[in-house]
Amino acid sequence: MNGPGAGGTSGAGGGPGTGAGPGTGGGPGTGGGPGTGGPGTGGPGTGGRPSPRAAYALWMDACARAGWRAAPAAEQVPVADGLGRVTAAPVLARWPSPRADCAAMDGIAVAASALSGPVLDGSARLPGPAFTWIDTGDPVPAGADTVVERERVCPQPDGSVAITGLAGPVPPGRNVRAAGEDFTPGQVLVPAGRRLRPADLAAAAAGGHAALAVTRRPVAAIIPTGDEIRPVGSTLRHGEIVDSNSIMLAARCRQAGALPVVSDVQPDDPDALAAAIRQCAPAADVVLIIAGSSRGRGDHTADVLAQVGGVAVAGAAVRPGHPVLLGHAKPGHARARQPAGAVPVVGLPGYPLAAAVIFELFALPVLAAIAGWQRAELTQRVTLARDWTSPPGVEDWVPVVLTASPEGTLATPARRGAGSVSQLARAGAWWRIPIGQGHFTSGSVIEVLPLPGEP
Repeated sequence: MNGPGAGGTSGAGGGPGTGAGPGTGGGPGTGGGPGTGGPGTGGPGTGGRPSPRAAYALWMDACARAGWRAAPAAEQVPVADGLGRVTAAPVLARWPSPRADCAAMDGIAVAASALSGPVLDGSARLPGPAFTWIDTGDPVPAGADTVVERERVCPQPDGSVAITGLAGPVPPGRNVRAAGEDFTPGQVLVPAGRRLRPADLAAAAAGGHAALAVTRRPVAAIIPTGDEIRPVGSTLRHGEIVDSNSIMLAARCRQAGALPVVSDVQPDDPDALAAAIRQCAPAADVVLIIAGSSRGRGDHTADVLAQVGGVAVAGAAVRPGHPVLLGHAKPGHARARQPAGAVPVVGLPGYPLAAAVIFELFALPVLAAIAGWQRAELTQRVTLARDWTSPPGVEDWVPVVLTASPEGTLATPARRGAGSVSQLARAGAWWRIPIGQGHFTSGSVIEVLPLPGEP
């Protein structure tokens, strides 16, 4: 079962969309997992389900015992193609910048000593041999140590120049960028584990790099399931649903720097699902199975996962998304991309908001670990626009709409309903409410996780 109104309905409730990943915490070999979540085993009121943090740790431990390791591997890419890739090692400057003393402005290059004499009426005069015309960025010629900006220089008929606007002697180094002023050889320009931004690429190129060592992009196999699910563009009959979840999750994988591979929609048939997992696991770093994680008549993911590998966690204290399944698959033969003996598998509920939350809590940290990406969770403090109550026994992920006001940014929680995909489109941030916190009054200052923007 999959999509709005199907799969994973039990207790899915309402909440969140796509967005910023969870913080730190983690499990073996991953370097970070869900950031909040209360007691390790769920605590009072969680129905015995583990908190997201505890669920992640249990999952990673089970995967490690099955032979899985997060193993970032490096490859070279041209610096121009590095946007969004993750550095496999620190990028060090190969030379200084600037490489020589250079002009910071257009004007004339002079020796400051030539302008050290008395200044009459704020002006001075230099004969032709005492200066050199220079443009911004040009190396300062030998013997010069100062640049007088073009606006102060008045050429004279005899080849000399009059310099105006002087308040006194000109100090050496004025309007000159010294060699190594920006960075020196061996200086770290970009740290390891950084997802490369445009400025990072420019700094690397300025420091002498035509290519960069980056980690390979992890592969996320996405398997949509459900007899009622149809590919995008299909003519729908009564009761059929468009496979929008695959679109959302594949796009989120690309945002996270991963390569999504989406299979054909699999029917609600255990043998078909098992065959699909076995087919995609050898080439994947993580497998995402959409729907079938709950207890409906067509929900077979738990049984199939136990058959092809193992189930570590069946359900977590999170809303929406509590029917999540976490386990692993055994590829059955050696894999070229990763030598591990197991592949992590996430069974996501079919409701869009639940699927999005589970991706952020569990799939994203694994993808980041495989890519060697040191994620930073950046929160924003906003003002709650209305009263809100969450069940205290779960970590509640609530999508909020952000609006500007004279008092600052207001956050309006979306209505309950994990099947509402439109909430994902309207939301500007996640409000992640820890286990044990329930009632909030309008005007409270809360912290939210802004949704990631453009890819």
